Amino acid sequence: MSKRPDWQWTCVNSKICDLEQADEVDNIVGDFDVVIHTAGFFGGLPFNETHKEKILFKNMRMNTNICSLVKRCKPKKFVIVGSACVYPPQGNNLLTENMIGPTDFHPSVKHSALAKLSLLQMAKNLDFDFEYLIVSNAYGPAEHTSAEKSHIIGSLIRKIIQSDSSLEMMGTGVGVRDYIFIDDVAEAVCRYCELEKSTNSCTNISNSHAITVKEIIQKLLDCSNKDLELVWGDPKDDGVEYKILDNSKMRNDIGFSPAVGIDDGLKQTWNYFHAVKKV
Repeated sequence: MSKRPDWQWTCVNSKICDLEQADEVDNIVGDFDVVIHTAGFFGGLPFNETHKEKILFKNMRMNTNICSLVKRCKPKKFVIVGSACVYPPQGNNLLTENMIGPTDFHPSVKHSALAKLSLLQMAKNLDFDFEYLIVSNAYGPAEHTSAEKSHIIGSLIRKIIQSDSSLEMMGTGVGVRDYIFIDDVAEAVCRYCELEKSTNSCTNISNSHAITVKEIIQKLLDCSNKDLELVWGDPKDDGVEYKILDNSKMRNDIGFSPAVGIDDGLKQTWNYFHAVKKV
């Protein structure tokens, strides 16, 4: 891979522009090589249960406005960063890109999945080059740790730091997932931006290494040096039992395999939150 160019970034966040408002998005102008879309109204399982249809409606508005921006500005490539909720349950099968949709999603992620699937369909049917990157469970320093917005690792770190004797869990810890450190996600996204020819397709961005939630908890407890009693919850909160993304296409497309292993990544993440106490 050639040396990365000195990119000049135009970052648009909610403090600058409300992506749900078409008139505000219309004010974004420029000559962009790539538009990278990571925005969204998303959170963890409690967030999904609380907001339901709101997740779908708010993200659909953003999808429409951002696609309109891409059509108007005509970048060389539109890079969409999505998540594995677009996969319906597939038993214990390794998830490959041809398994996406159609709509029989797990109830815990149904509205998020419908919003993300709609954006994929828009990208496929509008006249621009795109990459649709499906990121598995990304984690790392500075991620959400709030009870509502956090995903599994951020939530566990908050609970462990705030607990003295016991750790109450949602679910039973049997869920099998793969996790990818945020630095590796960023590297993969940048490499897809640099591909001379767009794939105009979906690609899994993942480690493809299976690990249970129970194992993740134990690794974080080892980082904390705390001896906490684990109190397991209701099996209905386990979500999909098995969700591992096949990263073969990513490796073939960009010649990249994630560099940060789960032990090192969890240690870096734990050290960050323990040092800054942002929980």
